Amino acid sequence: MDITLMARSRTSYTKMSMVMKQWRNGKMNNYIKTVLNKRYEADIADAKYKIKCFSEHELVIPEHPDITLEVDKLLQKIAEAEDKLAVMRQHYGKNEAEKTVL
Repeated sequence: MDITLMARSRTSYTKMSMVMKQWRNGKMNNYIKTVLNKRYEADIADAKYKIKCFSEHELVIPEHPDITLEVDKLLQKIAEAEDKLAVMRQHYGKNEAEKTVL
């Protein structure tokens, strides 16, 4: 194994190890919280928009003729994202995750 590759992997391992220790201790990097929070909110907004398009425009996708199944999948996506947001807020604090990053 190349020396530089070994050094890089050791540095990556050390950084990952520090992050994992923070997670185990109930702490999370504020930036990670913000990114995850926005990801889950974007997933929710995307699914709601698609459901709105299905209902308002009565769109039929040739590959997916069963609209109710597609809406069910989108509702599942919303439920999963909301669950993840709730868990993150419960275990890692709501206020810290909602700070905006400039």
